[in-house]
Amino acid sequence: EDFMEDRAIKMFKDDELNYSVYVQVFTTDNLPFSPITGDKKHIFFDYDQAATDGVAISDVCGNKFNQVTQKYEVTDRTYVVGKVVKQSLPEDKALLLMKKAAHNIIAELNKPVLMSKMKHRPHIMNDVERCTQLLTDESVDLGTLSKETGITEDTLLSYRDQPDLLKNAYHIELKKLVAKYFEVFFNRNEIERFRFMLIDIVGLT
Repeated sequence: EDFMEDRAIKMFKDDELNYSVYVQVFTTDNLPFSPITGDKKHIFFDYDQAATDGVAISDVCGNKFNQVTQKYEVTDRTYVVGKVVKQSLPEDKALLLMKKAAHNIIAELNKPVLMSKMKHRPHIMNDVERCTQLLTDESVDLGTLSKETGITEDTLLSYRDQPDLLKNAYHIELKKLVAKYFEVFFNRNEIERFRFMLIDIVGLT
């Protein structure tokens, strides 16, 4: 056992002179569990790229399955496993091959996760869009809204018929309508929508 870039590196030789190298995985790495889950869609660790001519990446050991998220997770005992392709080699040559492979694996683990791979980025509504959604919702009574905001019912009706007028509305009117938007919609669906947005971003199930 040795250390390379602060990672534990373990190399083994069995009785038949078969060699294998184990490279420690950190929680901040690309999670290399695609061979276990069979799903490479959201995995940024490229096993073919991490392999070398002399060492093939064969497995991941020390994996822990989280029953809550239904995903494999990294612990400090998680290792990417590589096997020397040509077995029964002299030890010095096998060591050179395994060290080269360890550097390759670490380089692949260190690759940043590209945020552009996200399916979509969440849209954050602006004040005009919030007011538009509030006023065009037929379940919102304009008479009641007028009493609660101090904005005349005729003005609110104009905004409902022509939402583009909101772009030139008084700032104080927008603020009152936005406050009402959050009162109406936050309890209705905002918490649930935000929860699903977060789940979608981080890829949980």
